[in-house]
Amino acid sequence: MGRLARGTTGEARRVVHVFDLDAARSTHELVRTRCGEALTRAQVEWLTPGVGMPCEPCLGLTGGERVRSPRRELGV
Repeated sequence: MGRLARGTTGEARRVVHVFDLDAARSTHELVRTRCGEALTRAQVEWLTPGVGMPCEPCLGLTGGERVRSPRRELGV
């Protein structure tokens, strides 16, 4: 998860994008968000999940399982 670094754009564009796991480890200068935006590494402020306003298109393109209730898994 990451967003445009402070000072690279206006605050309204600093939404938190979702990246593939290999984006943080890649050696390429450009990294691509799930919504298709290409950013340079110098532009990205890497974040932990749950921080900042999310990019809605990125969230919509992020698959995965629904969060399950621990009570249901225990048969409660």
